[in-house]
Amino acid sequence: MARAIRRFDRYLSRSLTAGMEVSALAVPTLWFLLFARPAEAVALSALTALCATPLAVAAFRGGYVSDARWPAPGHLGTLAGRSAYYSLVVGGGTYLGVAAQLRWESFALGVVVPAVACVVAVSALPRAFRAFARLSRLSL
Repeated sequence: MARAIRRFDRYLSRSLTAGMEVSALAVPTLWFLLFARPAEAVALSALTALCATPLAVAAFRGGYVSDARWPAPGHLGTLAGRSAYYSLVVGGGTYLGVAAQLRWESFALGVVVPAVACVVAVSALPRAFRAFARLSRLSL
């Protein structure tokens, strides 16, 4: 029982760290989402995306779901890439959630669609960074 509590405590700690990281690095997208319409649908989907993304980052980074190599929260070499990636994840999840809400007129889709989209998108981050690193080593 104590081991499970320690494991859950580590996950919560990673979730808080990831929450601060994603919130800070996705500020450019969040700024644009302030002016998007319809405001209610955008707010619901953006808040869901902003909550689901750090939980997924913590699960993947902590090795709870996969064993992929993730960049550390303070790694400066991947800061710009993580900022762009998290912004795209939050913005894309929000867009998909709003589109689903408006298409099928169900607020529940504004929660489910961004959550699933963000988890799937975040799971590809290590592969995207490895592909970018391979591409950057190519010379003409």
